[in-house]
Amino acid sequence: MITRIAFAFALATLVSGNSFAADDPFCGKWKLNFDKSKIAGQQMKMEELGGNKLRFDDGSVTDTIVMDGTDQPIQNGGTMALTKLGPNSIRMVIKRNGKVASSMVHSISDNGQIQTIKGTSTRPDGSTSDFNVETKRVGGGSGWSGTWESTEVKVTRPDEFEISTYGDSGYSFYVPAYEEKLNFNFDGKDYTATGPQVTPGSSSSAKRVDRQTFDMTEKLKGKAVAETRFQVSSDDKTLTETEHRPGQPKPMTFIYERM
Repeated sequence: MITRIAFAFALATLVSGNSFAADDPFCGKWKLNFDKSKIAGQQMKMEELGGNKLRFDDGSVTDTIVMDGTDQPIQNGGTMALTKLGPNSIRMVIKRNGKVASSMVHSISDNGQIQTIKGTSTRPDGSTSDFNVETKRVGGGSGWSGTWESTEVKVTRPDEFEISTYGDSGYSFYVPAYEEKLNFNFDGKDYTATGPQVTPGSSSSAKRVDRQTFDMTEKLKGKAVAETRFQVSSDDKTLTETEHRPGQPKPMTFIYERM
């Protein structure tokens, strides 16, 4: 889950632009209002396997990692290293292009019902953001094995991004802290983002709904991993991003305010 959470905040597939259209409701700079956003409720299935292995499954991506402290490839790009710190504690380090993107400690409560994830993400521009995620066990299981659902998510530095026009009718998304860019048109075709932490094999396509709304499909190696709606309020001051991911019981809702 934390790989999904740590990079969901980055909006890793969203990104870039040069021009600006003052009369377009989407164009401009936006900052995440974390208090108004609804990010909790996401689930991650974990399973302890033989050979000191731990499997993660968020409904769209599955990774199996040996808990020996070594960097191992993950489907979302980069590597993950797991180190046991004790019977109820694991350190996780995620790297992109050999550089640490996030480091965190997963801890299970004495009664085995709560998992806490505390860590720090490091952006390509060198800035950092601390995060704290509380999860609860949903259903059965023991130890690390089971389904964990987030109940509270906190970060110290919400993200900012910019939208400008692209081509005849498309947009450019740009996230400065992550140095990520995505130019796309509303033609249903797949477009690939660029940046040091962009997942290899990822792409996005978009369709316009109306002046204030458009939908985007995110794919990983041709498979849809998220369906997202972007909608600007009638006063053009608030941008709502509602993201649905396969296997998740509820969407994530990110609320951005115009800067």
